[in-house]
Amino acid sequence: MNDTAMKGMETALRSYYRKLDELQVKKRALEAVEKNAEDIRRILLDVNQLIPSKGTVSSYRPVTGGGSGLVCDPTAQAYAEFTRSMEKSQRELVILLEKKIRLKMEIMHLESSIEGIGFALNLLDSVERMICEQYYGLKRKSNLQIGLALNMDEKTIRYRRKNINQKLSDYLKVKHLVKSS
Repeated sequence: MNDTAMKGMETALRSYYRKLDELQVKKRALEAVEKNAEDIRRILLDVNQLIPSKGTVSSYRPVTGGGSGLVCDPTAQAYAEFTRSMEKSQRELVILLEKKIRLKMEIMHLESSIEGIGFALNLLDSVERMICEQYYGLKRKSNLQIGLALNMDEKTIRYRRKNINQKLSDYLKVKHLVKSS
């Protein structure tokens, strides 16, 4: 494996682990958005069961003062304030649902972009995967640190990394050739 191919594979692995982390962040954000949307939906459903119908409210006799358009009937005023509050909640729900759709699309895009390397990494043995994760992951460790953690020599880690990159590169080339035909 030449240096250019090795660097390309290393870049792909770093990108994989970065995207994997981004994917987890987006999944947590999606859970929060779904929970918030469900809470608002539940509130809107509960409230709709408690409020009086529009027909009842239309019989209120609002008294406006001095042409300012203020409603002085406390019940009508409370209902108007309540209606504004519910409209605000409905707008917030729409915004959350749009955000949910965007997050789901981003998650699908990230999942598809890491699928190949993720599958290739699963073909490696557990020690090789651990070396990849520790060397290329977000909390990057040196060959020496990995060697100490795995009770191996630093040169062994460097050699195994080279073999791992070759295996992954070979697999991804075969996969790419199968896809293009």
